[in-house]
Amino acid sequence: MVPAPAQSAFSDFVLLLLSAAPKLGLPIDAVLRDAALPPEALRQRGLPISLSAARQIWSSAEKMSGNPLLGLHAAQGLEVGSLDLLDYLTRSSSSFGTALERVIRFAPLVANGGVLSLQVTGRRAHFRHLSPDGVPAVADLIVSLMVLRARAFSGEHIRPLAVRFRHRRERVAGEYERVFDARVEFDAPYDELVFDRDLLELPFHSAEPRLCEILEDCAAARLQALGKPSGAPAAAAGVPSSFVDDVRQALQTCIAQGNPNIDRIAEHLGVSSRTLQRLLREQGTSHRALLMQARTELADRYLASSNPTRRALAAGLGYASARSVSRALRRR
Repeated sequence: MVPAPAQSAFSDFVLLLLSAAPKLGLPIDAVLRDAALPPEALRQRGLPISLSAARQIWSSAEKMSGNPLLGLHAAQGLEVGSLDLLDYLTRSSSSFGTALERVIRFAPLVANGGVLSLQVTGRRAHFRHLSPDGVPAVADLIVSLMVLRARAFSGEHIRPLAVRFRHRRERVAGEYERVFDARVEFDAPYDELVFDRDLLELPFHSAEPRLCEILEDCAAARLQALGKPSGAPAAAAGVPSSFVDDVRQALQTCIAQGNPNIDRIAEHLGVSSRTLQRLLREQGTSHRALLMQARTELADRYLASSNPTRRALAAGLGYASARSVSRALRRR
């Protein structure tokens, strides 16, 4: 696979729309003419395309269809396999919780324009999607697919405690509530599903542990093939070469959750804070350095593709307030 740029999507992202188009009566030829994609991107999975082109396709599709519920309806019509490896990896997972974790980890195989995270607070689990410059139809697709796939793979009617979206859809809120069978809010800081934490243990009747192991190895190899950050130090003796990458991934998740401090990262990785500091020091870096790098990359991504408010930027970068993110931007 050709390495993708830092902010990119893949042809899989477009093929999702192609798969759903016949059932939605979508004028797909007219939509695709706006994107100027190479023809092979519409026939082959895994080809890198620009994230702006992918978003343009979905925005045009929503506009040309005249259907403000395009993403929601597309999710209901997508057969298992439309997401390729990610779909089969999810289906073979042992439980709803492990499936969510794999979606979060391997979502960059489809697109990396947003951040997914899972946070457990008390009796509630929060699955979040944050993309300040995202397309409403894509947000609808991602959030509804999580619920619909979980219902299909578990055989249970999973019902969220709450559903939230960044965009506004008050005029058609009833259709959202019909799909989710839950209260739906709009104009929120991020897209979010809230569940009782016990649902994370809900078993999937489609689970295949050995197949899941094979697929996870395949997905990890594909993710690695996209390219490690340049200039990464060589691994210290006894420390897995992927450790810094694991810390980077944990930082992405914890930034989205709003708490990327060293104790939270250590807890996420299952080590003590002192051990985390030592292992990073052995590889020539630190939690502070990696956090600054992660926030800088996210800030550049958001600022390059949109003009988010300081409040939205603070939420996206894991800062406690808009004032904190303003101070950080002045120091750049």
